[in-house]
Amino acid sequence: MNNSKPLIFIVAPPGDLQIGLQALLTTRLDVDVLVTGEGSSALKVIERHNPAMIILDQDLQRNKVPVIVKRIKSSWPKIRCIVLVNDHEGRKKVLDSGADLILIKGLPGGKLVAEIERLLSPEKLDPAISET
Repeated sequence: MNNSKPLIFIVAPPGDLQIGLQALLTTRLDVDVLVTGEGSSALKVIERHNPAMIILDQDLQRNKVPVIVKRIKSSWPKIRCIVLVNDHEGRKKVLDSGADLILIKGLPGGKLVAEIERLLSPEKLDPAISET
């Protein structure tokens, strides 16, 4: 990994979403990407690699994602957290976690890339919660 590039850490079950996110990020952004399919190892990876951003799939451990995000934001407040959810009900479950952005899966890749760029920008606006 090149230390001059931001590191994005994807925490999602193995499969199409994980592969697609990694491909999208590495082809559309100048970033390094780490991937894991285990939420329990996420905190250890964060400690070791200090990523700029974490993208968590709520399907990984539905009830633990809000706890993981709260832990990340309390220990590493500068790390940006995006949580991907299936629907508005899933969004409600992580609403108070402290995530910088909550997105419902299925949004266009260009929108996700734009949101990631916005969050990684030094001029980043206040955290947002997206309905899309």
